[in-house]
Amino acid sequence: MKRLILVLILPLLGCLCLNAQEVKDSSAVSDVFDLLSEKVSVKQSPEIRSAMAAHIDRNARKAASGLSDQTFRIRIYFDSGQSARAGSEAAAARFRSLHPGVPVTRSFTDPFFKVTVGNYATKADAATALKSIQQEFPTAFIVRN
Repeated sequence: MKRLILVLILPLLGCLCLNAQEVKDSSAVSDVFDLLSEKVSVKQSPEIRSAMAAHIDRNARKAASGLSDQTFRIRIYFDSGQSARAGSEAAAARFRSLHPGVPVTRSFTDPFFKVTVGNYATKADAATALKSIQQEFPTAFIVRN
């Protein structure tokens, strides 16, 4: 559904040409169709308009609650065995030697020891890094921060 909305909306946005004088505060505009000139007529079902309004509302609530600042990391170690503490220390040390400058975090959530690396803004960035990390740590996977 999101892809369908984007496919329908993006061409309209590409055709929409506004001067800075026409829209003084872009945050005050909540509906792109209100910005279209009177010569353009858009015929759409009410479901699309309500879906777009719901999407805008969800994003505003995420931004207000701070959830929009989520990042992605890569978990290279996750174990609960008797040697899990030593294993997590070894995995963190090995990663630091292979990838200096990349942040490494060790954590314990009963009963699991975890080693998480990196801090990526998008999942696509994390997936790119994951490909190279999986060569040394084949069980690595992406987690949301």
